[in-house]
Amino acid sequence: MNTFHLFARPLLFVGLSLLLTVASFAANPAEEAEARGDAFDAQLKTKEALAAYLDAEKLGAKDAEIYRKIAREYALAIVDTGSKAEQKELGLKAVGYAQKAVATNPRDAQAHLALAICYGRVAPLLDNKTKIANSRLVKEHVEKSIALDPADDYAYHVLGAWHYELAGLNPLLRAVAQLVYGSIPPASYDIAVKNFKKAIELAPQRVSHHVELGRTYAALGQKDLARASINKGLALPNREKDDGDTKQRGRAALAKL
Repeated sequence: MNTFHLFARPLLFVGLSLLLTVASFAANPAEEAEARGDAFDAQLKTKEALAAYLDAEKLGAKDAEIYRKIAREYALAIVDTGSKAEQKELGLKAVGYAQKAVATNPRDAQAHLALAICYGRVAPLLDNKTKIANSRLVKEHVEKSIALDPADDYAYHVLGAWHYELAGLNPLLRAVAQLVYGSIPPASYDIAVKNFKKAIELAPQRVSHHVELGRTYAALGQKDLARASINKGLALPNREKDDGDTKQRGRAALAKL
């Protein structure tokens, strides 16, 4: 599922206050390691953030939040390697930690969202039957996330992406989906548009919301709306690790209009 993006998080300014935050946790090694991970994550330093979060886990951090953070970094690390085998391994590790987050706190909306995203991220690296099975889990967990926290913009983005993907299944995957689901769950580009619009309403600064809305308009044949939405996304500054890839996808869509 190519439209399921990495965990969205703005690029934060990291200054003296963040260093002081790290220092304040020095008395607790697990908290100090987690704070270091947060600092690296804010700088989009995935490798360093992952190492720090894994250290925090080894030092005793066992809550849903640390598992979510580890899952996030494993998922982000997928874009840092060109090896499909490595990408799959990282994706499966991300899923595993997101599952631990949900198991640790089933009422954590972010844990369910993390699991939905991780299932989506690893899906393109799996066989068709598993890919479709994962899509069912994406929908299940993102809907749980929205039920627990209806104000999270990225949850609506993921649900919009789910509808976009299912609505555009090729005949082979559609046949697989029918085997997995029994019947294909209702999915449409129109519902995808609705969800991407909701995501934009909640967080208009996110590049991915605008670009994916535009790509959905393109799939509907609404070229003017597609151009306007994609261009709006392209005009926004990069704030997240995958914004460059998102904009490249948007430019490719524009070239086809």
